Amino acid sequence: MIRENEIEGLKKRIGGNYLAKISIYFNQHMIFNKFNQPFSTSYISRVLNGKMPNDKVESGIWKYAEEIKRAEEKDAERKAKILEPVKLPTND
Repeated sequence: MIRENEIEGLKKRIGGNYLAKISIYFNQHMIFNKFNQPFSTSYISRVLNGKMPNDKVESGIWKYAEEIKRAEEKDAERKAKILEPVKLPTND
């Protein structure tokens, strides 16, 4: 079950309109309920807010947050390389 102190961090990592983003991620990665139907946003909300446990939904949320973090780190690394000082050739 997602703990209270983790909820806000996940929401910040995912960003605004997080339920829709999670729902889209679940559909793209075929994370469905036992009837092979998409999870409703209200169900995802209850799991995300710690109201009810569901290992499959929780795991999907954590994987999505991890994917976002990796993309942010990759983007930051790319920007840092672009902005790093240019090294001039030396005449040795």
